[in-house]
Amino acid sequence: MNGADLVAFVDDLRDRLAAAAGESVDLTADLNALVTDAEQVAGLLSKPTGTVPEAKWRAAVTKFEQSRSRVLEFLTRATAGALADTPVFKDVLGNAEEIARTGLRVSFDLGPVHVAASSGVLYLDPPKLEGDVVMPPVPIGPFPLGAVNATIASPFGGNGPSMPGGGVLVRLAHPDGSEKGWGGRIEVPLPPVQVSAAAILAVDGTVPSFLAVLGIEFVPPIQLSFGFSLDRVGGIIGVNRTMWVDELRAAIRTGAAADALFQVRPPSDPAVFATTLDRLFPRSNGSHLVGPSLKLSWLSFGQQGSLVALDVAVIVEVPVGRVAILGSARIAIPNLPAVLNLRLDLLGLFDPVEQLVSIDASLVDSHILGIFEVYGDAALRLSWGSQPYVVISVGGFFPGFDPKPAKLPPIRRVGMSQSVPGGVIALRVEGYFAVTGNSLQMGGRIEAGIDFVIKAHGFIEVDALIQFRPFRFQARIAAGFSVSVEGFQFGSVHLSGQVSGPGPIVIQGSLSISVFLFEISWDQTFTLGSGPADALPPSRPLLDILAEELGKKEALRAASTSDPHVVLAPRPPATGFALVPPTGTLQAVQRAAPLGIPLDRVHGLPLDGKQGARIAGSGNDVLDGFAPASFLNLTDAESLNRKPFEDLPAGKVLTPADPLLTDFPSVAEIRKIHQIVIDTRTGATLEGKKAAIVDLARLATMVVAARAEPALSDPTPVLSAVREQWVEVGTGTMHQSATAAHEFARGSTVAVAAADLAEPVDLTGVM
Repeated sequence: MNGADLVAFVDDLRDRLAAAAGESVDLTADLNALVTDAEQVAGLLSKPTGTVPEAKWRAAVTKFEQSRSRVLEFLTRATAGALADTPVFKDVLGNAEEIARTGLRVSFDLGPVHVAASSGVLYLDPPKLEGDVVMPPVPIGPFPLGAVNATIASPFGGNGPSMPGGGVLVRLAHPDGSEKGWGGRIEVPLPPVQVSAAAILAVDGTVPSFLAVLGIEFVPPIQLSFGFSLDRVGGIIGVNRTMWVDELRAAIRTGAAADALFQVRPPSDPAVFATTLDRLFPRSNGSHLVGPSLKLSWLSFGQQGSLVALDVAVIVEVPVGRVAILGSARIAIPNLPAVLNLRLDLLGLFDPVEQLVSIDASLVDSHILGIFEVYGDAALRLSWGSQPYVVISVGGFFPGFDPKPAKLPPIRRVGMSQSVPGGVIALRVEGYFAVTGNSLQMGGRIEAGIDFVIKAHGFIEVDALIQFRPFRFQARIAAGFSVSVEGFQFGSVHLSGQVSGPGPIVIQGSLSISVFLFEISWDQTFTLGSGPADALPPSRPLLDILAEELGKKEALRAASTSDPHVVLAPRPPATGFALVPPTGTLQAVQRAAPLGIPLDRVHGLPLDGKQGARIAGSGNDVLDGFAPASFLNLTDAESLNRKPFEDLPAGKVLTPADPLLTDFPSVAEIRKIHQIVIDTRTGATLEGKKAAIVDLARLATMVVAARAEPALSDPTPVLSAVREQWVEVGTGTMHQSATAAHEFARGSTVAVAAADLAEPVDLTGVM
């Protein structure tokens, strides 16, 4: 171990000790001394071999141990975390000095359950001292408790073998070493079923969060009919937990989601298992998860497996109403996985907030005959919002095609390749098929090669794109072949061609032949016909489109009306009124097009010249996400440098900041308040008339005081974030978005961020 590793470990130990002490005890001086003394020991490690005196080494080690002894009372909790305060653990942990030198090793029984936990100690091997003196290793300190294992004792007593099953508990920590919570797994056989569960309890926030994945496996499976069987049922429960959709989609591609939820290929490290679940379903106060799961098989062979297996889980997130379907389908020959092993993981999502249905599927760890790897991704997006679209892709898109406004991760081609290391013959076959609301795309590629004394490689690929409105097609073909010997290029042939049209039909082709004596190249373009290209009909005037959108009843909405953690009973509708509470605002919002920006097209149809519109009034703008490229004619460079999505004006706040309630018609509130008071001292619950004994005046005073600024403090925020403004160079006109600034500056000047213009960077000597 070098000095840097020693200091890094002691830094981590310092953070754990500080977290264990809490805010009530100030250990700053003692912890700083601990790190300083460790740095002195580390400095001696960097000295040349045989140059450090024995007395100097002993003095440095003794000083470090003295600094460690001053914080020993917190070392137990820094090692065991919250378990150090539990009654049973507390009795068997031992003294802190022993933990500092030998680590944590506890073992005890809870009825029929035997629990064991341990953590190692970092030992430092001394350097070679003057006079070839050899010193014993120095215990620096314990590692944090990693896992707690549990086994079930034999029901027959004595020294009989323990029952099958058991569990493990792991500590979850933040990157800074502070405790985040605990996660664990347990498996208990209760014939004819086997019960398994995994859970996470996070205690690092103001409100604890909990996640549990439960399963009951039937041994043997329950036979249904036609060779099908029910192997497993279970479910997932999450309190103050949400679904992280982006992480779930990434985990579908790697197989981590199915491995954690269905134990298809469970991680051997329990810490990885717990952290995966914690990453996929992170904390979110006020959000909860619930849903069932099951496993079906076809042609089951008992413990050896089945020919076809399907795991499915349906997860509902409340109160937002998102529904996710996670699945894993597998086809494999039992006891012969190398012959055939196909696995398809899937994530389906229904999101009423985003107004989106999405499906992501990936082939994971799939192969045939032990020599061919099978891979690929597929995706579906269906949106019914103000910009409705549908995108279906199996294996990706036509090269260079952008499926905006759909948000899609990179999609791998669907294919098969030879996966034998060091093989003489190489083979790869892949393709794709995609359908959007206005296009049909398909293509494929075949590669083959021989790698021996003579190396030969050839390929052929085809891509085709058909656009419906305006009608246009484009097809590409390319092929090539090359031969080399001992790194010397003997010869190669490359052919490429492209056909596009109509208006007119253009055929372009190129041929290149190269041998070790000469090279021939040919490139030619042919044009057939001279008719005009198909064009879209012009769109209606922008003002007509916006007037129609704002005339819809759903364009008026009330905002900032309720507490997201409180669910109110439905209010009876009032005919002819948009009901807005005094604390809310009335907004007029549409999603057809961004406001205040000169646009080129709307709904995919070109406008008759650039057109723009805004809603007059003194109210604030209501922002919403738009894809600028869907409304503007951008160059390739602009498309690469602009944001794919940007918050742009979509409407206006119609109500004034402080409205006079007498200026608006009112509707009587007929809903009743049901008051519940919980006494935190006794846990008693008071409802209805009994709750009236609470002094509401004092309670209101406490609430107001809690929300007020402290009497002795500076209310000025230390750090604040504001929306970036953009300015047109020359005119000085300010804009709230980069898209608006660039469009208004187009053709006459340029637009830059106002902060950059205020403090320009001096490039003298750079260029």
